[in-house]
Amino acid sequence: MPDLDLDLTTSRPHRAATPVISAKELCKSYGDNVVLRGVDLDVHEGEVVCIIGPSGSGKSTLLRCLNNLEQPTDGTVSVFGQVLDARKPKELLRARRHIGMVFQQFNLFPHMDVLGNVMEGQRSALGRSKADAAAAAMSALAEVGLAERADARPSQLSGGQQQRVAIARSLAMDPKVMLFDEPTSALDPELRAEVLDTMRALAAEHRTMVIVTHEMGFAKRVADRVVFIDGGVIVEQGDPREVLSYPKTERLQRFLNLVLWGEDA
Repeated sequence: MPDLDLDLTTSRPHRAATPVISAKELCKSYGDNVVLRGVDLDVHEGEVVCIIGPSGSGKSTLLRCLNNLEQPTDGTVSVFGQVLDARKPKELLRARRHIGMVFQQFNLFPHMDVLGNVMEGQRSALGRSKADAAAAAMSALAEVGLAERADARPSQLSGGQQQRVAIARSLAMDPKVMLFDEPTSALDPELRAEVLDTMRALAAEHRTMVIVTHEMGFAKRVADRVVFIDGGVIVEQGDPREVLSYPKTERLQRFLNLVLWGEDA
């Protein structure tokens, strides 16, 4: 795994003009509660984007709209130029196969071993044979450092290991982009480190990743771009070394003071 202090923001490959994911004028409301207010966001191939912001700012809702787990109230999300449209379920399914999702909770099947958990989605969603699914699962488990635990049940693993299995489950589906919704929030500091190491290794492979996180050090070292969202709008975005070290808005400064130093926001 990469060193904890390794800066991966250099030597990125050239990016194609067409974004992998593009959100335009994205709005989301729950009744009178407006969560997203006209968000525009493009994510390009090989780019690592970290979304930060206070609780309730809309960052997790934005992430879930990017693969249509939440349907936008207004605006569009496109994957490789194809608009996600719940009214066209077959097209939506094809587009969503390009997107992997890792949640806060691991959501592993307790009655299956690790190998079975990583194979299940491949068999049901991709229609892979048992042999092909097993081969892809073992490859993904090796990538997250857990090939030797393939026969274990989730209850026999630490929280960090279970989250790494969840990452392997997503990897085995061969996604073009991976979405992470605060994948370390349920873990203690020591277990967070092993999951972040795994994610750093994926970033070093130039995988396209969108990550909702409160891990400012991780975002600064690994992300190509940091997006600060508050009140359902993007307040600031840019190079993490600039955005996190020299915030331009008072709102981001107050947020960073709270997260980094515990000062009143």
